[in-house]
Amino acid sequence: MTDEPIDPGTVVLTAMAELRGVPADAWTEGPLFDRTVRLDRALGLIELLQDAIRDIELSLIDSMEEDELVVPGIGALKREEKVTWTWRDGDAGRRMREDLATAVAAEVALDVATGELDPMKRNVALAALRVAYEAIPSFSSLKQTGRTRLGLDIGDYRRKSTYYAVSLAREVEQ
Repeated sequence: MTDEPIDPGTVVLTAMAELRGVPADAWTEGPLFDRTVRLDRALGLIELLQDAIRDIELSLIDSMEEDELVVPGIGALKREEKVTWTWRDGDAGRRMREDLATAVAAEVALDVATGELDPMKRNVALAALRVAYEAIPSFSSLKQTGRTRLGLDIGDYRRKSTYYAVSLAREVEQ
């Protein structure tokens, strides 16, 4: 046994060469037990590789001096800012739908001639929206124009998170 450091790139290349040598039907032939073992081992390999990919990507994000880098023989490595939105809390979606229903009902019930709210129109509009919510799949966003017009702030319901991700546009082998 040798104390030389393991080069992960060499390990991956060796595994790729070995896997490419397996005929396609060899994966799907044989007894049920053998195929189940293959599936389990292949899924385990995928999990190991996904962990390695995540770690490599994080280290690249931290060490890239530019947002785009061409790696000769490999391709273009690109770092991009990504944005995700999550509910502020477990009740935020229900609150957003209720606040939206209330704002829409007030808009519908407003008598433009007098500036007064008609409580009967408001109740009908609220009932209609609540029934619609039972049929419409859940939604998690509101269009900017609707939010502005109805006086709703998406930040009351959703939290914005920013992170970086890398992508690799690999060169086509010839």
